[in-house]
Amino acid sequence: MIFHFVDDRIVKAMIRFNKPTIGKKDLESVLYCMIEDNLAPGQYLKTFTSMLSATFGIPHVAAFSSYFHALETAFHLIGGSQGDEVLIPSSARPVIVRCLLRCGLTPVPVDITSDSFLPPVGEIKRKMSSRTRCLFIPQMFGIPSDLSIYRELDLPIIEDVDGSIGSRVNGERIGSFGDYITMNFNDDSLITTGSGGMLASRDRQLKQFVDILRNDQEDSVVLMSDLNASLGVSQLGRLEKNIESRKRISGYYDDAVFASGGALVGRDEGKEFVFSSYVVATRTAFKECVQFFKKFDIPIRRGIEKPIHAILGLSARDYRNSEQMHHSLIAFPIYPALSQKDIENIVKGIKAIL
Repeated sequence: MIFHFVDDRIVKAMIRFNKPTIGKKDLESVLYCMIEDNLAPGQYLKTFTSMLSATFGIPHVAAFSSYFHALETAFHLIGGSQGDEVLIPSSARPVIVRCLLRCGLTPVPVDITSDSFLPPVGEIKRKMSSRTRCLFIPQMFGIPSDLSIYRELDLPIIEDVDGSIGSRVNGERIGSFGDYITMNFNDDSLITTGSGGMLASRDRQLKQFVDILRNDQEDSVVLMSDLNASLGVSQLGRLEKNIESRKRISGYYDDAVFASGGALVGRDEGKEFVFSSYVVATRTAFKECVQFFKKFDIPIRRGIEKPIHAILGLSARDYRNSEQMHHSLIAFPIYPALSQKDIENIVKGIKAIL
């Protein structure tokens, strides 16, 4: 529980749904960057991208000032043009659709399976057309998925990993499946730079494109500044510690779910989870859950806020599993700054209401 003092009165504040883990070393890293009095893309950005390259085992990595620029570059490199179609699970985050539309591309949502966040290969084949340019698959909630099943499609795969950096499936690192790897560095991610996005690839075209940006003063502004990258360097250095804290909290939540009527999704064998979010499927109405947890000053959200097909005004009848996930999946706060008392209250709530 968090308290604030206002005019000698103690005011109780609800915990946040998500809170980036900012520590002393983060502040020091940013301060040293500011003292050097050069915030343009430079040495900190080079260090940050080198660390990302080592984390994912991918040679070519670029960090941009926004997630949109990262996606825009990916679509440019795969040859996407106005009106081309991008296949995407209907469970994906709305921000991806906004980026697609800004790029002049057409998002084509695909329903997912009933027990994962992945679309079946057969459904993808049914949605493919002569205008299909690529398949976009997000690795969500820190629940990793093996995307090798999609290689038979002979389509470029963009694998988005901001929710699952550091996780593995069947021994393979997340980020090893896609032709292009993207990541958002906002406050909901496991690491944050304040804003920005990443694009990684084994294709040397990415390095050549970034070199052109660096050498053009006007275009270089789309690259991440050293100020943001300095925060990224310290954040990435503490990633494993951050993940271990989330795993510890998830252990309490797991025990509570097993004692309740809720169900865990995507928890197959061979997966190493990182828990950027903690999601549970329940038959209890979402509004009822919200009202119950509000008594403990605990915010919860839908795991899938609004399916892509709903955003695009498409019929829910063709996306039954995505609809079911939207109505049944609930996300709980899970981050290192949660107090033990807050964790215990969430555990009690899971047992009582789900």
